[in-house]
Amino acid sequence: MPRVAYLSRGLSGRCIRGESVLEAVRSMGYVIDHACGGNARCGTCCVRVLEGELNLSPVGAEEAAMLRELGLGSPHRLSCQAKVLGDVVVVSAA
Repeated sequence: MPRVAYLSRGLSGRCIRGESVLEAVRSMGYVIDHACGGNARCGTCCVRVLEGELNLSPVGAEEAAMLRELGLGSPHRLSCQAKVLGDVVVVSAA
């Protein structure tokens, strides 16, 4: 099981491979803001990846479009779209 660390809240824990960063952090007891319900339409759940960027799923078309709209690129990801494949460390992008 991969480990996700969300340093903005000092959280770290194991998660199910393939679940989103948003879901992983929620299972640790904190809800990352996500105004659109996790559908890659608002950008409120954006995180910055400090470690393990290659341990996340590839950026899809909807996520890429939203990141462009926000003026962001790597190492930023939408936590609702980034699926955990291995250990990652993230912080809030705000």
